[in-house]
Amino acid sequence: MDRFLSGRIEVALGDITVQEVDAIVNAANPALLGGGGVDGAIHRAAGPELLEECRTLGGCKTGEAKITRGYNLPAKFVIHTVGPVWRGGNAGEDELLAACYRNSLLLAELGGQKSIAFPAISTGAYGFPRERAARIAIRTVKEFLTSHTAIENVVFVCHDNDAYHNYRLILRTGLPDDTQSSVAGTISAHLLMIETVHQIRIKNKGAIIEKISGIAQNNVQALSAGISLNNWVAVTGISGDVRIPDEVIARILEHINKK
Repeated sequence: MDRFLSGRIEVALGDITVQEVDAIVNAANPALLGGGGVDGAIHRAAGPELLEECRTLGGCKTGEAKITRGYNLPAKFVIHTVGPVWRGGNAGEDELLAACYRNSLLLAELGGQKSIAFPAISTGAYGFPRERAARIAIRTVKEFLTSHTAIENVVFVCHDNDAYHNYRLILRTGLPDDTQSSVAGTISAHLLMIETVHQIRIKNKGAIIEKISGIAQNNVQALSAGISLNNWVAVTGISGDVRIPDEVIARILEHINKK
């Protein structure tokens, strides 16, 4: 097993169902009722109680994540996320796949889990190109760990040698410098956290990400913007489906420009 990012990221070759971590991630289907591949393997290893709990969750949308107990698995919890079906790359697949990783990490963090193992989401029957998916997974996890310290260990579990060597190569050689993408990922992760913590849905999330990532020059500034947004939501006490006013975003952008 190889370790990267000061030991917080690992790459393992083997079976995700035997990983001794706090939570493993299931590449689920929208119904959350089991299936083939990783999904079927996790359900078989966990036992029938997992399916019984999944029936109570009401399914899961692409890019989102839901958590259950692990039952007979070594992991105490299973985080179920639905990856995107590959449609050629022009249907928002990249961001939806990144959202799977962010939302899963966020659920683990909120639940107090310190370690989490991921399969290669969407690269099986859903047809997502393997190298592209690996780069998205690694970039998203690195961005999250940079601004969140609660998660101590993330394991990418590969079921074959090709995937294993691909992840190791990307982690050893690094990712292309893409500051704008990194900033957008950071602010997106914070918006998801705000929605989860305050139980709201931000209707103009895409516009907010675009505006802030166009001004913020690095992840530190993006983090500052995320904190400001969270403080505004906490103070106003808004609920339900909300639209954050343009003037609030403008004040945050003005504050960023002064730094």
